[in-house]
Amino acid sequence: MTMVLSQLAPQYYTKEELEKIEKIKQNLYKVEGEKVDNKTKYFSSDDCCTSYEERRVKSKILKNSVLKKHAKQIQPLPPPELPIHLKNLINVLDGRDIKYVMCKTLFNSDLSEYNNRLSMPLSQIKSDFLTEIEKATLNTKDQQDKPVGLEVIVLDPNHKEFAMSLKKWNMNTTSVYNIVQNWTLILKENKFKEKQKVNIWSFRVNNKLHILLDTYVAPEIEENGELNENNERIIEEENDEDC
Repeated sequence: MTMVLSQLAPQYYTKEELEKIEKIKQNLYKVEGEKVDNKTKYFSSDDCCTSYEERRVKSKILKNSVLKKHAKQIQPLPPPELPIHLKNLINVLDGRDIKYVMCKTLFNSDLSEYNNRLSMPLSQIKSDFLTEIEKATLNTKDQQDKPVGLEVIVLDPNHKEFAMSLKKWNMNTTSVYNIVQNWTLILKENKFKEKQKVNIWSFRVNNKLHILLDTYVAPEIEENGELNENNERIIEEENDEDC
């Protein structure tokens, strides 16, 4: 109350009393604020006179700027280089138009013979590996209102070829490409494990789409792929419900 009166009616106080009140006010308002770059920042008396809402807005702006700076530091990694053994394989097949599709984390739903499919969430796809005609085909449905499939050749990590079908599922929150038909045969030929990561590549032989699975994943790609596991797991659960 004394500090308020000294501001509203200073004529009732002597110069010495006003100086004492000012010192008390300075000590009272010297409160510890946010820590920025490991340095403690203190509010002045003017800062403390600002409203709580103003300080809250300033704090929010500072927090957002830090988050944006952090986001810039975790930019998506560029596509990995095609391993030499895969390059040689594709050359032997006279393959063209090689593209990196995604780093896929295998979940139980991908390893289930009952599901008989490998899912590739569109949100994780790294390149535009389909033609416009192929995209249009995947966006159509048959007379039973089921997604129309696109014939593809899938090469497993042992480079064995399987005739399969690529389909698109549109769900509530996202869309997924599913590789179906004969996926159980690939599971039997390979000892995939849950949470194992697989690089998926695409190429074309006489314009025919081929999908190539490779179990070698560079450490930096594997680490970056772990950031997407939670989102991908949610998509997997929704995909199982729709299938």
